[in-house]
This record gives sequence, C-alpha cells and structure tokens, in this order.
Amino acid sequence: MRIESIAVYTATLPYAGKAYAFAGGRSHQAFTSTVVVLTTDTGLMGYGEVCPCGPNYMPAFAEGLPSCLAMLAAVVLGEDPCHITRLHERMDQALAGQPVAKAAIDIACWDLLGKAAGLPVYTLLGGLLTPSLPLHRIVPLDEPADMEASLARFRAEGFRHIQLKLGHRVVEDIELVQALSRKKSPYELWVGDINGGWRVDQALQFSRAVEGVDLYLEQPCRSYQECRSVRRRTRHPIKLDESLTCLAEVRRAIEDDAMDAMALKVSKFGGLTPSRVIRDLCVDAGIALTIEDAWGSGIATAAFAHLAASTPTRVLLNTTDLHNYSTVQLADGAPEVSAGRMTLSARPGLGVTPDFKALTLHDVYE
Repeated sequence: MRIESIAVYTATLPYAGKAYAFAGGRSHQAFTSTVVVLTTDTGLMGYGEVCPCGPNYMPAFAEGLPSCLAMLAAVVLGEDPCHITRLHERMDQALAGQPVAKAAIDIACWDLLGKAAGLPVYTLLGGLLTPSLPLHRIVPLDEPADMEASLARFRAEGFRHIQLKLGHRVVEDIELVQALSRKKSPYELWVGDINGGWRVDQALQFSRAVEGVDLYLEQPCRSYQECRSVRRRTRHPIKLDESLTCLAEVRRAIEDDAMDAMALKVSKFGGLTPSRVIRDLCVDAGIALTIEDAWGSGIATAAFAHLAASTPTRVLLNTTDLHNYSTVQLADGAPEVSAGRMTLSARPGLGVTPDFKALTLHDVYE
C-alpha cells in the first residue's frame, strides 16, 4: 500500500459557549481545524485532524499548518502508511519541530492501518482496556455566577469530572473554589487549571487557602521548574500540561517526581505514535493521565479516544468530548456520549468519516 495523494482541508469550529476563556486574558470564540486525507493506491482513505487552541496556548499556529503539510507531503507521498515510525523519521528529516502538522499525518496513517487490518485503532494500540471512558467538562473562566451556572449544568448532564479554569486574582479564585466546593460531592473529581498563570508564591497561597478541597492543580505556573517547586511544597496533587512538550521532558518529570498526573494532548507530541510511548511510560510509572487534545471535532476526538480506550483504567484519569464543544461537526461516526461517559464503535480504523460539505479544500498533493 502506498500513499498516492494528500488533501488538506480547513474549517472553522465556533465554540458552543459564550467564550472559551482561561488565564492570562486569553479568550476565543472560534478555532481553525485542519483535516488531512491520505488516499492510497488500494483505494483506502485515512483521516487525521488537528486544531490548535488559538495561537497563544501552545507553540502551534493553525494558519501555518498547511505550509508545513506542503513540505511534509514531499517525503510522505509514495510511502507505505503502515510503516508509521519510518514516516516519522522521514518527516523529522524534512522538517524540524512542528509536531502538530506531523500529528495530522500520523493520525491519518493509524486510521489507514486499522482499515487495512480490519481492526479498530484501539486494538492496535494495546486492546480495549477501558470501554467506557470517563469525561471531564471544562468550566471556562468567567464571572463566578456564570461559572457556578456552568458547573450546575454539567452536573445535571451527568458529568462528575470537572475542570475549573482559574485565573482571576488569586484571592478571587480562592473565594470561588471555596464557594463552589460547598456542594462538591466526594464522588466528583475536580481539577483547578491555571494554565501557567501564577507565580510560585501565588500557587502556594491558593493551595494553603483551599487545603481542605480535594482537587488537582493543573499547570499552576508557566515553567517546569516553577511547577516542580510547587509540587514539593503543596499537599494538592499536581498535574502538568503546557510545560511538557516531548518524551524527554515527560521522562524528566517522572524522574524528578514533579507530577502526579499529566495532560497528554496527542497533537502536541506529534500524533498517536509518540503519544503511545508517553502513555506507556506513564502507565509504568503510575502517573494518572488525561488523554485528550488541544481542540478539534470528531476526527480529533476519535484519535485520542482510541488511545484512551487502550489505556488501563487504573491510570486513565479521564478524557473529553471535544467534538461537543463546538457548534459545527466535521465528521460522522464520532464517539458517543451519555451521562458523562464516552464510548467508541468497533469499526475499523478511527471509525469516522469527514463531512466534506463542512470542509474547505486548501491543497492537494499527488
């Protein structure tokens, strides 16, 4: 099997809420998604999707992805998509960095591999270990009353894993969490996500003030070193996200005992191939995992959901249903959500098909 053509599509994903806001004054109402279609000489087609969460969340710029994919196409065309590690070698030789662009091709290759084998991708990633995936829902940064209303709505919909976006003044965040926690069930899992918005002293101030509230602190400070310092001086478990960008950094965080959990965003690390290695390293180390991505519709959700479904339940903290965060759907067959949990079909590959009417063709390489 050989890759005969690469088609690159884009689409706008409007956020389903008022605004997706988080620390540092960052707020977005829409996101640009990139969908890659690999067509092979056998007629099989593989689909991949990546969608940065705006230009100021992580080092990924949606408008630059088509240019990166144009460069990668030259070394991907003619290759066997089932030899995914070889493809990564070729992509790394052609283009330094840019893991998000490489992830789009990687995910499409896993889709093709599953279709060629007649198996769902989760089988190829280790087997179906967690058939019913626990979901978290994000409460965006907003006025306290609006955040309380969002929390109540998500609870009513059956969600028991809640991620609160923090980033007001520290005293205000303390008051918010103290107020919301009065109704917190012991069966709920809460994460306070600061997105790197605090200094070390502010993180410690917050942690001391809400010491009696059972929650994770996610990426309290911008740098790895600052977060590690907080980890050594707080009783709250620390979850890392933005400060981990490659396998070597994850390995260092495990060796330094710098985290209790991490957010494994598939596109940030270059796709399912490197993410599977990171997943397995964390499983071995007993690090809890949120397996997700920065943003996306049904294809992106399916990709990280297959990785989550093949992760041991004892290590999988949760995942999320990104395709339901937007008002536009880009694919049919996305994972199904009910009462705060998500399930996958047993269809070969990722089990999703793009809705080409919702996509704009950018380029085709043959």
